[in-house]
Amino acid sequence: MWCRNAILAALACVLPFAPAGAADKPDEASAARGKVIYVRFCASCHGVTGRGDGTVATELRLPPTDLTRIADKAGGRFPEEAVTRSVDGRRTLRVHGSPDMPVWGEVFERTEGAEALTVDSALRRVVHYIWSLQTTKG
Repeated sequence: MWCRNAILAALACVLPFAPAGAADKPDEASAARGKVIYVRFCASCHGVTGRGDGTVATELRLPPTDLTRIADKAGGRFPEEAVTRSVDGRRTLRVHGSPDMPVWGEVFERTEGAEALTVDSALRRVVHYIWSLQTTKG
């Protein structure tokens, strides 16, 4: 009994400090709010279903990423932190000219259209929506 209580107490101290991306699945509420952001800012390139088949995809120099396969390509675990950095784009070193994808962190700083209170909450919402789109090879 003492051992079980000690383990539960230790977990209670550690779990609140789990690193970002430690969750096994996307937050449903964030994903639902993120869909609004995704449709407005991402779907024209990545497509409504996230498969890289948006209405402007054929006009781009490089084809958009199939967002439904991110976890599959990362060994089965969605790399939340890496995807967040990629979508944000503000901290990415862009030595060789302009990025292929807009720097959405800057866009979210300047618009109410992100439907979120802060850049970080907009990023979290859209990343959790992208996470919810994941499929497995089959």
